[in-house]
Amino acid sequence: MRIVLAVVLSYLLGGILFGELIALISRVDVRKKGSGNPGATNVYRILGPLFGLIVLVGDALKGIIGSMIGGWLGVPEIAPWCGLAVIAGHNWPLQFNFRGGKGIATSFGTIIVLAPETLLILIPLWIITLVLSGYVSLSSMVAALGLPLSCLILYPGETNLLIYATLACALAIFRHRANIQRIINGTENKILRKKAKEDHK
Repeated sequence: MRIVLAVVLSYLLGGILFGELIALISRVDVRKKGSGNPGATNVYRILGPLFGLIVLVGDALKGIIGSMIGGWLGVPEIAPWCGLAVIAGHNWPLQFNFRGGKGIATSFGTIIVLAPETLLILIPLWIITLVLSGYVSLSSMVAALGLPLSCLILYPGETNLLIYATLACALAIFRHRANIQRIINGTENKILRKKAKEDHK
């Protein structure tokens, strides 16, 4: 029962979209501007760096807290599944008719708890890709692809962690499928552009 409760609570926590809360406070509907995505990148473009940072930190905190719920309920072994649940809750929130973000900031929060050593690889990888390409979406996908390999190297023998990392990577790539097509077409927007028609979370 505690296992089910932990996973459900993690999922519901993921459904608290900070982009939507900022939209409510600022009275700007982020769903109707930019990419229409309630994530940090779109909020940054529409409302500026302060609000973008608030969304980034808030969504990451969800990942941290969601990954820890299992431990708080006495079932720490399910932490990887709680991590996936909070990401899924962000991507497909019950509270917002299953229309959520792309889960990158929330995934980052889960990594802080579940596989912190991988950040020594993933953060430089993300930064280098961003500097070279200018695409937040591509940087996030490259880092996502690096997560399973990093877990394999840094956490050998941790099967559940590797499964979590592989599924988290798959979710990130799946949620960025439209960005992949735009990158191929040459229509994806770069981070320094203030106005964007479409972008990633």
